[in-house]
Amino acid sequence: MNRLCIALLALALAACASDPMAVRDPAYRQAGRSPGELSAAWWQWAMAAPPEMNPVEDATGERCAAGQQGKVWFLAGGFGSARISRQCVIPAARFLFFPIITTAYWPARGEILYTCEQARRNAAVNNDGARDLFVELDGVALGDPKRFRAATEGCFDILAKADPSSHPYQAYPSAADGYWVLIAPLAKGRHTLRFGGRYSAPGERGGGTVEDIEYELTVQ
Repeated sequence: MNRLCIALLALALAACASDPMAVRDPAYRQAGRSPGELSAAWWQWAMAAPPEMNPVEDATGERCAAGQQGKVWFLAGGFGSARISRQCVIPAARFLFFPIITTAYWPARGEILYTCEQARRNAAVNNDGARDLFVELDGVALGDPKRFRAATEGCFDILAKADPSSHPYQAYPSAADGYWVLIAPLAKGRHTLRFGGRYSAPGERGGGTVEDIEYELTVQ
C-alpha cells in the first residue's frame, strides 16, 4: 500500500503587513531552486526526525529549530487534521518556506512497481480539491493562496535524510503537491499567524483533512 502524508504547514508572510515584496512570486527561485525543488527538500526535512523529535509532530513549537540549515528556514504544521497553537523563535536574515497545505506519496517498503507518474498523480488529487485556504498575519489576509500551488519536479526519495534509527529504506519514487509560499527575511519582532483550510476529495485517503493552525513567531 502506498503511504500518504498530509501536512498543513506553518506560515509567516511579511516583515510588515504592508510590504507587498515580502511574499515571493510563485515563480521565484531561491539560490537557484524553484518552489517545487524546495518542496522536495522540505519533505525530506519533515521526514528526517523520529516522531519524538519531529517538528511536524510538535504541539508547542519547541522543536521549531530541528534540522534547520542554511538561509532557508522551513516551517511545519501538522500531519493530517489538526488544531495546533505554537510559539517559534526564528533567526533574522532567513528566508521562510512552507506549504499552506500539501500531500506526498511514496512506495511502501519493498514495493517495486510503483511509478513516478503514479506518485505525482496521487499527490495531485487532494490538492485539486483544496478549499477555504486562508492565511492571516497580524490580522491581514494573504490574497488568493491558490496561486501558490507547486508540485515537485519529477520524483525524489522522501526518506533520504531519515534518522537511521527509524530504519528507512529507499523510498523512490516520491512526489509531493501543494500550496507553497516563500518569503523574504522578516524584520525582527513578534508576529501572530493563523492559517488553515481543508481538502474536499471524498473517497481519497486524507481527502477530508481539516486544519486550523496558529503561530506566535518571534524573529530575533
